[in-house]
Amino acid sequence: MTDGKWTAALSPGASAAALARVASAARPHRVPHRVRPDLAGGGAGLALAFHWLDRGLPGRGWGALAQGYLAAAIRGYERLGASPGLFGGVAGLAFAAWSVSSGGSALEHPALHDRVVREALARARQLCDGPPPPARAVDVVSGLTGAGAYLLCRGDDPAAAAALRAVLTTLTRTGVRAGEPPDPGPAHGWSGPLALLSLALGEGVAVRGQREAVGRLAELLNDCRADDAWGPNWPGMTTGTTVRASWCRGSPGTARALWLAGTALGDESLRDLAVRALKAVHRRPPEERRIDGAPGLCHGLAGLLQITSRFAHDTGDPGLASAAAGLAAAPFPAGGGPGFLDGAAGVLLAVLGAATDVEPAWDRALLLA
Repeated sequence: MTDGKWTAALSPGASAAALARVASAARPHRVPHRVRPDLAGGGAGLALAFHWLDRGLPGRGWGALAQGYLAAAIRGYERLGASPGLFGGVAGLAFAAWSVSSGGSALEHPALHDRVVREALARARQLCDGPPPPARAVDVVSGLTGAGAYLLCRGDDPAAAAALRAVLTTLTRTGVRAGEPPDPGPAHGWSGPLALLSLALGEGVAVRGQREAVGRLAELLNDCRADDAWGPNWPGMTTGTTVRASWCRGSPGTARALWLAGTALGDESLRDLAVRALKAVHRRPPEERRIDGAPGLCHGLAGLLQITSRFAHDTGDPGLASAAAGLAAAPFPAGGGPGFLDGAAGVLLAVLGAATDVEPAWDRALLLA
């Protein structure tokens, strides 16, 4: 384990080269008056990217672009509206607004915040005592877990804290009676709720049965492994083909959820499994892990980089630090557009995390930390 201070995985020379590369790709430009409000591919994700670029390379005008994209995204929300979800809706925009305001306790955009709190509370109560909800209702992308990721940041607000406890209660009851997960990954499967329950437990936010639910979900994920010649693996269970070794559905994201569970429970065997699973991803050839042609956080190399950086920081493992440095220093494949989940904004954020000493707290949106 490390002392908790975030440090760059890259050497000073490699960091300088990586930062020059991302600054050139981001270059100053005029922000549109109004943009899509979503975090996945709209203005909220770009606001996050430019905010962290400003923190990593201050005094170069990136902060103005962050504020500009946030304002444009809010104008888009006011005109178009949005669902309550994290990646396509208002929870992601609220997370971006809170982040760009540097996590201040003041509610800079109270209407966004209040809507997330109100809708998360109502939805959690609706789902709590009914039949097992569909995965979409509780997942990270559009369900309760995504809203909970934002609410966990907002312990300064009593209403948000109450809504979070309602979300945790629903996820706890759902997790305790969960069956074999059809999709183990964080985006749509049980790894997402497991990560949120574990992170909340680690921060001292717990409801009745939460610890048992963390253990139950971790056990389910362990039971559905399909190990291969390289090590522990979660190749997917419903698609008929092996899924990408990605954050959204594959082994890296699942491994991170298990690490968080092991940390919350004090279970070294879970943490050891998580590390072995991630190292197995790095041993697999490109044709097996199937992400080397994609740039993004969701199902590409940026997601693997960010997860590897987190593991390298938490474990102090020199092999994982070397793997993170190798990913960050290499050219990323083109494609995916400018967005957070699949495109350039996510790549920029992951490279910044490896190239600077600024902790990449934006990855709370992926429930990595």
